[in-house]
Amino acid sequence: MNSESRGYLRKAESRLEAAEELLKSRRYEDSVSRAYYCVLSCARAALALKDSYPRTHEGTLRMFGELFVKGEGWPRTMGSNFSRLKALRDKADYSPMIEATKRDAEWSFQAATDFLRETKSRLRKPLRGLPRGVAGTPLS
Repeated sequence: MNSESRGYLRKAESRLEAAEELLKSRRYEDSVSRAYYCVLSCARAALALKDSYPRTHEGTLRMFGELFVKGEGWPRTMGSNFSRLKALRDKADYSPMIEATKRDAEWSFQAATDFLRETKSRLRKPLRGLPRGVAGTPLS
């Protein structure tokens, strides 16, 4: 794994910790947002290994689905949860009339936890189309 991917995963871990703290303090909208950014950082960690750097959140979601869910056979739930988290985060951050609930925040935190765990596990294994050893280095 390259240093850029490791950096994204460190950010993901930090954002997941923040999501948990915000959930515990009943700041549900902020918790949803941090959970989403955890998943976004995971996706960027994976994409960096394929030298893919989408410029937008939507582009990252799309490219992650193409290269990893379809291309590498990663669980479809990763793509659908990424999409659902993006929609929840968009509503929580940008809609003045819709508030995230405790249930939204709990689901978001669990989805981000699962996404991070799965990403770390899968990035320890070689990816298709990469030289041997590039993605096989364990996380520190």
